[in-house]
Formats: sequence, structure tokens, C-alpha cells
Amino acid sequence: MKYFALTIFVCLLIVALVSAVPVDESLQGDFYGEDDTHNPHDPQAIFKLKKLKKLLKLG
Repeated sequence: MKYFALTIFVCLLIVALVSAVPVDESLQGDFYGEDDTHNPHDPQAIFKLKKLKKLLKLG
């Protein structure tokens, strides 16, 4: 019975900790621009690709 109560307590603690983490919504605004297509003649395209690769490594 002790282990069952401890398991329930640990699960509730995990849920409380995960729901307490703040959500960073600033990353969403970077990719919903006027166009999401890759233009090879755009000089800023390499920086957009680097940012995308960095975000994919975080996820």
C-alpha cells in the first residue's frame, strides 16, 4: 500500500511540475510570416535556415 501511495504522489508531483513550466510562445511568431517558401536568391535565407535547424535540434 505504501508503494501505491508513493506512486500516486510521484505522478501528481510530475504533473504539477510539468504544468508549472512557463510556455515560450515567442518562437511561433518567427515562422508565420508572409511566405514560408525557400528563396535561393534571398541573402537572408541562410540565416533563416540556420534558425530553423537550431530550433529543430531543440525540439
